[in-house]
Amino acid sequence: MINKARNHHYIAQVEQRLNAINPDISKENQRIYSFSVIDREKYEISLNHTNGIKIKDNLSDDDLFSFDVVDNSFRMNLESAFGQYEKRVGQFTESLLQKINNDNLDFKEEILSIFSLKILNIFRNPYCIKKTLNIMGELAFYQPVEKELQAIYKKIDDGIAPHKETIAAKYSVSVEEYTQWIKSLFMLLIPLINQEMNALEFITKSFFENTGSFINVLVSIYNDEHSDKHVVLSDRGFSVLSNDDVHTSYEFNLTSNAFITYVFTDIRKIASNNINDELIASILTSRESKKSLMCIDVKKNDLEMLSRYNRNAIYQSFNTVYCKSNQVYTL
Repeated sequence: MINKARNHHYIAQVEQRLNAINPDISKENQRIYSFSVIDREKYEISLNHTNGIKIKDNLSDDDLFSFDVVDNSFRMNLESAFGQYEKRVGQFTESLLQKINNDNLDFKEEILSIFSLKILNIFRNPYCIKKTLNIMGELAFYQPVEKELQAIYKKIDDGIAPHKETIAAKYSVSVEEYTQWIKSLFMLLIPLINQEMNALEFITKSFFENTGSFINVLVSIYNDEHSDKHVVLSDRGFSVLSNDDVHTSYEFNLTSNAFITYVFTDIRKIASNNINDELIASILTSRESKKSLMCIDVKKNDLEMLSRYNRNAIYQSFNTVYCKSNQVYTL
């Protein structure tokens, strides 16, 4: 975990480049338009720079994931652990969209993998530190069993990290919460469970193998005459459709012309009060040995859906959204 990486992206550059203004030039010079949220209730935003901003320096912070600054060059951080996932998100996204373009419906692997990678973005987003701790903060109270990992983990408390106070203040958390967040991310990614998967992969598996859920996945694509109408990318990296206890929903930007929606519906909670509890129990029992029922759909050029998605992303962002266009499409 010792490297020279100092500029840490919390939304991977590869994901931002899928929304770049100028994707055909060198990665070093690719740009994206940024918009400040002026009034989220009215979905009012303002373009920040007429020429866009460079992706290489965007949605990142110095030493965000560092926990021991060894010297002026080297530091211990989680960048390499994140990198193992970052390099795959572009591959799975392009594979999914290519299969859809070729009318190949065998893309369940891409659907599951993209969810895992996007969920990781939520957990590592500094604007979501409190949300992440609410979901998985208990991980910070565990330690790896393997001695070498224990020694590294201990550095999160004892390492030289003069940036802690600055980072914590910038994202409105305490130093203790920031430290707990780094510990949780470490435990999310590093140790293996039963030598097969880490906690992130286990979480993804639990979402998709919960036989008490109905799962709906929708891929929304904009092409042909509507290819100039673009999807925004939020500084939080996600938005949700509802906040009730029946549905767990997430929406993610895929590219400048596509987004994906995941909705997990609790069968028991969605059932009407008129349905007998015994009937619900029998349905669940009959499915115990099966995987969750998942419905995957593709919708093309639904402009009302695009407007709804973009407005939702603006409303739920921290204070900034990004786009390939210098004007965001909303109805």
